[in-house]
Order: sequence, then C-alpha cells, then structure tokens
Amino acid sequence: MGYSLRKSDFDSRKQGAEFTYFSEEDWNSYPFASPEDTRWFREARYGLFLHVGISAIGMVDISWPRTTHKLPDMPYWGKTVPDAEYDGWAKQLAFPAFRAEEWAEIARQGGFKYVVIIAKHHDGFHMWDTAYSDYKITNAPFGRDYLRELIDAFRQAGLKIGVYYSKRDWTHPDYEPVPVQDAVAMKKPPYFRMKDGRQFYITEKHRKYQEYMFNTVRELMTNYGKIDLLWWDAEYNGGMFTREMWRSEKLEKMVRTLQPHIIINNRAGLPGDYDTPEGHTGFFQNTRMWETCMPLGTDWAYSQSKIKSLKNIIAQLVNCAGGDGNYLLSIGCRPDGSIAPNEAQRMREVGAWLQKYGESIYGTRGGIWKPARRYAACYRGNSVYLHIMNPSPFVRLTLPFGKNTMKNAACLTGERVNVHVKEGRLTVRLWRNPVSPDTIVKVDLANTPVMEE
Repeated sequence: MGYSLRKSDFDSRKQGAEFTYFSEEDWNSYPFASPEDTRWFREARYGLFLHVGISAIGMVDISWPRTTHKLPDMPYWGKTVPDAEYDGWAKQLAFPAFRAEEWAEIARQGGFKYVVIIAKHHDGFHMWDTAYSDYKITNAPFGRDYLRELIDAFRQAGLKIGVYYSKRDWTHPDYEPVPVQDAVAMKKPPYFRMKDGRQFYITEKHRKYQEYMFNTVRELMTNYGKIDLLWWDAEYNGGMFTREMWRSEKLEKMVRTLQPHIIINNRAGLPGDYDTPEGHTGFFQNTRMWETCMPLGTDWAYSQSKIKSLKNIIAQLVNCAGGDGNYLLSIGCRPDGSIAPNEAQRMREVGAWLQKYGESIYGTRGGIWKPARRYAACYRGNSVYLHIMNPSPFVRLTLPFGKNTMKNAACLTGERVNVHVKEGRLTVRLWRNPVSPDTIVKVDLANTPVMEE
C-alpha cells in the first residue's frame, strides 16, 4: 500500500513497506491514463468508500475478523469470528431497509464527487450476480444485484463510479498466491519465505484462481456501463504480493481495453495511475495523483464504533487537498441495509460545509505552501485558499511570500482578519471562532501561483 516511485527518484526518507520503487523500464512502459481521463479525479477531491458485505450482519469490520486467512496474510490482531459463523452470515443477508437511491442522495448531500463500491472483499463474497461463483448476493435472501442498483443510483446522482476488487480471496478453493507446501510464514514483510532456499513459483492451483479472477473482473468491466475507477486490493506491501501472483500486466491490459478511460490505483504490483496511502493523510505530492482512504469510525465497515467529528473530517479533507491529494471516506451499513442516522448526519454536515466553502477544495491544486500542523493551502486560478485550523482565538501566522504578489485578501468564513506582506513574508493576524472547524483566508494574487519554499 502507499506510494509508487521510480528508482531514479529514490529518497532516503521514503523507505519501507509503504514505498515501492520501480525501474525506469517498468515505469516508462506502464500505460498511464491520459490527463484528460484523470482530470475529474484531480478535481473531485472527495470520495465515498462503501465497505459493505456479509460482515454487516455481525456489525464487525469487513473480512479481517474472520479467523482463517491464507498466506501471505497474517492473523487478525483484533477480536476474531469463527469461520462458520462469519461465512454463515451470507445466508442471513436480506437488507430489508436497503434503498440504493437513499444512499446516493446521502452521498450527493454529503458533497462527494465519486464513490468506490466494494464488489468483492477478502472474504470472497460477491456483491454482484457473477456467473463464476455461487457465493454471491443473488443467492442470499437479498436476492438482487446490489452492485447494479448502487451503480445506477450513484450514476443518476451525478457521481463518478469506482469499483473495488480484492485479488485476495480467503474462501476460494484455488486461491494460493504463495506455494504453501514450500513456504513458511514470517512476522515481517513479505510475511513469508520459501523453505530451504527454494525458488518462488505459481502453483497450478493458483493458476485456476487467476482464470477465475480474470473472468470476474471481465464481468465487472463489461456488464455495468462506464466504470471510471478501479480500486485494486491487495497491496504490494514490502513484496508480500507481486505482479506474478495476479498476472497484473495482462489483467490491466484487459481492463483498459474494456474500459479505455478508466483510472487504476497502484495495488497490483505495477506503478498504477495514483498512490494510495491508507489510514493517514498523505504527504505533499503534486507530481503524481494520490488518495488517502480513511474510515468514518474506527473500522472500515459499520461496527457501532465512535465516528469522527466534523472538525476532524474537515481537517483531514483540507490536509489532503492541501497536499494535492484526494480524501476517500469509508462507511458501511447496518444489518438491515440502512446507513446509520448519525453517520448520514455527519456526512450531511460535511456536505453543508462544502456547500458554503467548496470553492476552496473542489478543483484546486495543493499549495502555495505545503501543509503544516495548523494550516494547509490550495489554489485555483489566481486565488489561494489558506485554511487555518489553529484552535486558539487569536492567530498570528507568518509564511514565505517572495515569489508571489498579493492583490487583496478576505476571510471567507467571516472572522476578523488582517493580512499584509513585508520583506518577502505574508503575515496573517486572525481573531477566529475557536469552535469553527476551519477558517479560510482567500488571497488573490496578481500572478499565477508559484510554490513558496
């Protein structure tokens, strides 16, 4: 998970499982999506991640609490659910309160610009009417194609459509990315090693899984109209999963042939079109697209956990936009197929804030200052939006300003502010409402914005 880089861009601060370095040949041969096809993603800034599956019945996080995983995955560190109980939820999945149009309307009111819908997570349960497995939602009491209903509803609501597909599959009989006969588990990346110096190889059993995987991905890319984004999982993560395990070049070639305008993340052992930091805000990066994914509560799916405050969500969204990235917020649903009222209300609160101040987020680029603990900045055209999240009632902030020229400044959120420039420094004096989630100072420039050091 995390970041794809070229070896020629090696940075000693960017090492470990979160960073994967590719040769110049691999990087230059990768068929990146065109600027025209990625423009919507850069401008969207805010997406909704739907972590919904059979785990909703037990109100636990998706897949991971299931007791049995398969190499190279390690056991879950939290409370586990016996396999028979977890897998048995497939026979209980009825979702009587599920209404795709209601979910789409909450997303529209929430200010989201795109949605990523889980089609299959690591537990192997299919949320669509696949022809390649009986372990699917149309065989559950729900009995309908959940994925189709959601795609149609979200598309009608004006959101771009993303599909999540886990290449992991802990219940498929042929899934064996690591040859278990000749490998043992390890507690650190890549979480397995071959016995007695043996060479890694793909088993015939796993080759059957690869055939199944190609067939199901082909279905998703063929049967649901235009798909704007493909969100692969599992991640490279220090070598635990590799492109050989998925035949990634051939797999993505098929995807781009079927969906020529799609953008694809970087979790298939290839560079991908964009990076995927998880559970934390990504660092400033304006040369390559990125997206932080973050749960609304403590779990990706619905689990009755405490949800993030409005202030926290806005701060994370602002820091992503200020770092020139996107923010993908994850929710699940309750056992009856409804979105919890407190979670729907929180999303509407964020949407109300974006209704007022969305000009400072949507369609912007990160800069002219890199995000810091108490502030972040975005720009669009000749306007810079300085977001100040300092809780103090009085703020004095001085920033470098030697490459730009200010025309005027104003506070969009209504607080009293004084802004002046002297000797290459911009100083903001602000009397702010400390309970406000964010104070936004708009600085109009006489020039095209230039990054300040």
